Amino acid sequence: MNRKKLAAVLCVAAIGIAVAATAGAASQDVPGVTPTTITLGGTFPFTGPASLYATIPAAENAYYSWVNNHGQVHGRDIHTIFYDDQYNPGLTVPKVKQLVLQDHVFAIVGSLGTAPALSTWAFLNQQSVPQALLATGDSYWGACMSTSAFVPKPYCATAKPWTTGWQPDYPSEARLYASQILATNNPHIGILYQNDAYGLNYKAAFRKKLGCPPVNPPCPKVVKEESYTVGDSFAVMAGHMGALKAAGADTVVLFSTPTASIRSMVAMTLALGNWKPTTYLNNVSANRYFMNLAEASGANLAGVISSSYIKSQTVTPNDPGMQLAHDIIYATGNAGLEHQFDIGDNNLVYGLAVAWTAVDALRKAGVDPTRASFRNALRNLNESGGNTNPFVYPGMVVKTDPLRTYPMQQL
Repeated sequence: MNRKKLAAVLCVAAIGIAVAATAGAASQDVPGVTPTTITLGGTFPFTGPASLYATIPAAENAYYSWVNNHGQVHGRDIHTIFYDDQYNPGLTVPKVKQLVLQDHVFAIVGSLGTAPALSTWAFLNQQSVPQALLATGDSYWGACMSTSAFVPKPYCATAKPWTTGWQPDYPSEARLYASQILATNNPHIGILYQNDAYGLNYKAAFRKKLGCPPVNPPCPKVVKEESYTVGDSFAVMAGHMGALKAAGADTVVLFSTPTASIRSMVAMTLALGNWKPTTYLNNVSANRYFMNLAEASGANLAGVISSSYIKSQTVTPNDPGMQLAHDIIYATGNAGLEHQFDIGDNNLVYGLAVAWTAVDALRKAGVDPTRASFRNALRNLNESGGNTNPFVYPGMVVKTDPLRTYPMQQL
């Protein structure tokens, strides 16, 4: 299935499920909650430069539909209203305001993107609306949580108690790669990063772990840094990678979103004479489906290093969680999603895992949930033991408490 057909299938699937119902009327005591439904909202890039992520909300809807047919949540079905913001904060803001002020959703759950989330977190916190389980690992969501130890920072002068992340944070991931690189004899490192809060969050932690100054070079171990803009062409990305090669990099770290990562790795092979530095790829791009697209375009990916925190439907298909994932995706009857699952699009597993935590928190929020009880449930998660998230990598836990503000702290 080519990418245009896939995008069309996913967009139709998402719209067909997402707009199945509207939120509870504003006259309800709790917005988005009726005696029989809970309505969640979110923004995702169904189209645009980050549309490779469109299977995440499709998987979340698949899980909510599964729950609706297998016990519900305190007698209520979960409905969703998801809008396309194209990974563009300028579109995210009006869409989120529409979800809150017109659609009257109960909470914003799972929305994707660092810059989109930052563009709306002040509004959502002012409105006391949960901005929950964001599909981004930037450190803001944990560092700015309201705790007794909260310290004002340039990016959050006041705490943001209504905002929570889910996945392991990007700075910790960057430090993990830096620790392994430091064990290498005198590496010459080239860094590619997205020129926004997402890429800068990665880069700052990586440089600090290497012992580099907080500002850009000089740094003995880093020979070159290149930044790119979302949507940059193959030729532009090839230029960035060529600059890293020309600077003498023998180790390359890619703090980049999927399309940029694919173009960069293809460029290393085709445009730069099969250049093979030791390559670290951040885990948001280390998806089997994305890697297959890169290989199909000519990239040599042998030896690329990354990390993970969710299970793989292709590596361990007999795992009970992956068998459940298969059943949930196939219950949708959507041939496009089934195909993506079968070829290893791990964003489907990610979406199922996030939705599992959302339902776990909704159940803990009580028979008559409020936005505050849902927020408190998110602040007191314990997905381990008999309540382990079945889609999370074995041995890892999803856990929060008043001081543990990052739900996942393992990779």
